[in-house]
Amino acid sequence: MFLFLHAASAAFLAFENGRAAGCLLGAGAQWIVTVLFAAAGAVTVAYSLAGKRRFGGQRFQRSIGFVLCFIIYDLMLLVAWLACAALFQLSARAESAGTACAALIAAAVVAAGYRYARSIRRASYSIRLGEGGVRCRIAFISDVHLGAFVREAHVRRIVAQINAIEPDVVLIGGDIVDTDNQILGDAAALDAIAGALCGIHSREGVFAVLGNHDPSADSEPLRAFLEKSHIRLLDDESVRLSNFTLVGRTNGASNDRAPAESFAIDRSAPVVVLDHDPCGIPEAAEMGASLVLCGHTHKGQFFPATIFTRWANGRRFFYGRESFGRTEAVISSGAGFFQLPVRIGTDSEVVKIRLEG
Repeated sequence: MFLFLHAASAAFLAFENGRAAGCLLGAGAQWIVTVLFAAAGAVTVAYSLAGKRRFGGQRFQRSIGFVLCFIIYDLMLLVAWLACAALFQLSARAESAGTACAALIAAAVVAAGYRYARSIRRASYSIRLGEGGVRCRIAFISDVHLGAFVREAHVRRIVAQINAIEPDVVLIGGDIVDTDNQILGDAAALDAIAGALCGIHSREGVFAVLGNHDPSADSEPLRAFLEKSHIRLLDDESVRLSNFTLVGRTNGASNDRAPAESFAIDRSAPVVVLDHDPCGIPEAAEMGASLVLCGHTHKGQFFPATIFTRWANGRRFFYGRESFGRTEAVISSGAGFFQLPVRIGTDSEVVKIRLEG
């Protein structure tokens, strides 16, 4: 169904933009614009059909991402414009001018979203954990999605924001690599990224869990990359830190997620659960966790996906800080981005959490 809608949308845009070009510039322009839009649509449909068998290099995949973004926004703007043109009975030339403007605006929105995705804001929360005099700074990131769109340059921006927090510990909430895992076969890119990640300054280290787009925990390329990056993977296990017990929960998409009761947890200190998907928050609350840190939703990443993602996850499992009885939860919009190389209406973020007792 999705591929049918994708193909139908591409054909609709080719027809309407071609017709507008013909009305404004003549028959020659109509054919050129129609063929360009049809070709772009055909390539993106073929790319979607390929599924995980991605073809083309990094630049090609990035170009496909731009075209897909453009199709989405041009379609939304064009449908709205044609409805207005029909309502106000505009002339064919006025309607065609509006169609051309819709395409230009869509291109400008995609360009702005691409640029904005590479800026990283800092979200900050102060959370009280018990009465034990806890004092700790956590830098939390999720959903980096290393791959065609996120490489060394963006990772260095993330590392700079992390170090500005001067954290006691750094936590990574899954989806370290992108959905096709292709970057795990690019040794040069991984070495450069690992070098950037080694620049993180953290008194008690860097810990990570796996998300639904990551490979299995026994992936040798992933393990080697994390080790070279000085990141410790928590695969359904816990570790006692100075101020709290950290529990790392493995996402069940590519791994067997162990029952919470199957591994020992030191409860002499507040328990902080690192889990990729917010759907695990109720389980963590039943475990008696004081704090749960999640990602996964990207806050929708771009409008209008923001609306659908909020509806699908529910308000309390979408973004930000929420309370579940005695358990606090923080859901991040992610430090990276995937599938489409833009952020529109959301932020790439590094989360600063100040724990107080």
